[in-house]
Amino acid sequence: MSASFSVSQSAVTPSDVTITDTSVSLSGTITQRRVFVSQSDGTYLTGNGTVNYDAWALADTSITLDILTEDSAVLIKVQWLDVSNVVVDEVENTFALCEFGKQFFYYLIGLQGLTPGIYQDTNYSGNLGIFWTNLIAGINAITYGNDLSAAQNCFNRTNEMRLNQNYYF
Repeated sequence: MSASFSVSQSAVTPSDVTITDTSVSLSGTITQRRVFVSQSDGTYLTGNGTVNYDAWALADTSITLDILTEDSAVLIKVQWLDVSNVVVDEVENTFALCEFGKQFFYYLIGLQGLTPGIYQDTNYSGNLGIFWTNLIAGINAITYGNDLSAAQNCFNRTNEMRLNQNYYF
């Protein structure tokens, strides 16, 4: 068995995270899956809120979890289990789930079209640069270092700027 999965986030609904099983030749003993999504502080994000994982039916190729309210650096682990709840295989990886920030940045770029002179405002242009730098730095912390803490620190800054946009933009 070659266990694997992919992760995507919806631009339309950035709170949704879709995990797709991309495994090849699953063992005949596999009867269920579990997906764990943990943040850099060790807390778990779940769709059901009762345990630290979401059950993922084997018949479903993908599962969509409505678990985010802001950008987050996460570790996602998928387990494939047999009928006795014994883990047959598991795979984990880090992900930068930052669609909130990407969509907000696009919104800010759109504002430039409505009020072209806004970019001349020193605070606006400087804060736009800070926002973009932190967004990309968070992505790079995951891509190049698998560093959840560094990524989350960057996303905390972009989340704060997005949620307090009247102060920054």
